[in-house]
Amino acid sequence: MRKVAGLGFVAVVAALLVAVAPVAAAARTTVHMEVQTNFDPADDPFTADGIVGCSSGTVGNGNNTTNFTRMHGVFVGYKVFACDGGGGFLVRLNASFDYSGGSVGTWAIVDAWGTVAGLRGSGKLVGTSTGQSSILDVYDGTIN
Repeated sequence: MRKVAGLGFVAVVAALLVAVAPVAAAARTTVHMEVQTNFDPADDPFTADGIVGCSSGTVGNGNNTTNFTRMHGVFVGYKVFACDGGGGFLVRLNASFDYSGGSVGTWAIVDAWGTVAGLRGSGKLVGTSTGQSSILDVYDGTIN
């Protein structure tokens, strides 16, 4: 009898997992953010497509380390996104950049508050030089 009950429980759990998996997969949303990063201490403007309640705002540097070698530089740290509508989120960014102005990297949202509380996501970063003292950082990925 125990064996039959145990198999019944396993069958129910398996059925629930099959039913929930498509819902969890559908909950992911594509996101596209653009940041005009200027190499000065002021916060930079951003726009976002795909984040409900946060289509624009400003970005500032959090704790980070930037190292330079002969061939390229490396940024490892945090960016603080403040939404114009209130709230914001913290992005962990790992990026390398060459001295011609381009950059590539990965990002992940590690915290969120206010109007976007609970937001999580990750993706890729590509930066393109827009002058001697600025770069257009494009964040593409998915969020929950």
